[in-house]
Amino acid sequence: MLWILHALLGGGSDPLPGTLHFLGLALVLAAAGLFGSGLVKSDAVGMRVLVGLASALLALSVVEAFRPPDSPWYDGGWGIVAALLGGIALVRRRGGDRTSGGAHSR
Repeated sequence: MLWILHALLGGGSDPLPGTLHFLGLALVLAAAGLFGSGLVKSDAVGMRVLVGLASALLALSVVEAFRPPDSPWYDGGWGIVAALLGGIALVRRRGGDRTSGGAHSR
């Protein structure tokens, strides 16, 4: 949402849009890192940290790889994508069948 607000303000190098961009990037990296660390099902903390860091760096590289020069709506587009994916994840988590155990819990 911060990147969308950044795009609506027109981008630029003013302090407020710059702060919104930086905070939005930090939140995207944190979300990607948490998502990646959640993919590891073992109790190995080192593996969770490594996969979380790799996921955050992958998200950063995908966002920055195709950045066109002087385009404030580029980050806004990624902000919309992140908001949609987050919303879908929240809806999917709330609905559905929740069982108390896995396939081998019988």
